[in-house]
Formats: sequence, structure tokens, C-alpha cells
Amino acid sequence: MNVKHLQNDIFLPEALRLLSEDNGHTVSMTARGNSMMPFIRHNRDLLVFVKNGKVKVGDVVLAEITKGQYVCHRIVALNGDRLVMRGDGNLYGVEHCRLADVRAQLQSVVRNGKTCDLSTSRRWKLYSALWPQSPLLRRLLLALYRATHGMPLLGRNVSLE
Repeated sequence: MNVKHLQNDIFLPEALRLLSEDNGHTVSMTARGNSMMPFIRHNRDLLVFVKNGKVKVGDVVLAEITKGQYVCHRIVALNGDRLVMRGDGNLYGVEHCRLADVRAQLQSVVRNGKTCDLSTSRRWKLYSALWPQSPLLRRLLLALYRATHGMPLLGRNVSLE
């Protein structure tokens, strides 16, 4: 497989153009950032996107929240053509956009050579249904995950000197 590394401002417009065509293209990119941890990890997971279809609460989508600024987050609320998204690793912050701003849907996650198809994985479906609905559980599990993986509990490096 031929791998090229491109900046998002170059890669995303072309990737989204390919997805907008009706020819079954998928677009893969390495996860960047920690907002979707612990289930999607920075520089570890390969994300496979497809042209967006009918989205629902619990789906992970790539959306343009402002001109040229994209996020890959889970839909936590949908009201008409407005949606609210939050990264699984975010406790409080959310993003708002229109349904028309959704550019792609996450189809699968590839980790260590194994593909998790989000439409058929029972574990992913259970997680998708429970995780966004329980802020207290999410907070406790994130703290536990960060503590057991040598990460700062506050989500960034903090010096107490």
C-alpha cells in the first residue's frame, strides 16, 4: 500500500471530493488528537470514512464545524437539521453544526491490523449506546484509563511547581 502524509488542509478537500462521488470510495486517515480516546487513539488507529448517509445519535462523523475546521466526534443529540457532537474523551465541550455540515461517517477503525466494522461490531454498538449517556461513568472511566496509561488526569501536562 502506498502511504502519503499530507497536511489536513491539502488532504481533506480531495478526500471529501472523492467521498461525495457515488462510486463507493472510502477514505482512510490516521487518528489525530485525543478527543475520542480511549476508543480511538492518536497515531494508533486508522479511521475509515464513507460518504455520509442517514446519521443518528451515536454515530461518529467527520463534520466541518467552521470553514476549514473539521472534527471527528460522536453525535450526542439530533434535532431536525441541527446536531450536537462531543468527543468521547471530552467531558464537557460539545460542537454544534447543521446536518449539511456532516461530510463523512466513520465506517470502521483499524487497530493493529484488525478491522472493527462499526455497523456489525456488538461491542462498538453497546459502547455507542452507553458511553454518551453516562457523564459520570465516562468521567470515572477516563480517569482510570489515563491513570493506567501514564497520562495526566487533567488531559494535559500540568506542572505544580
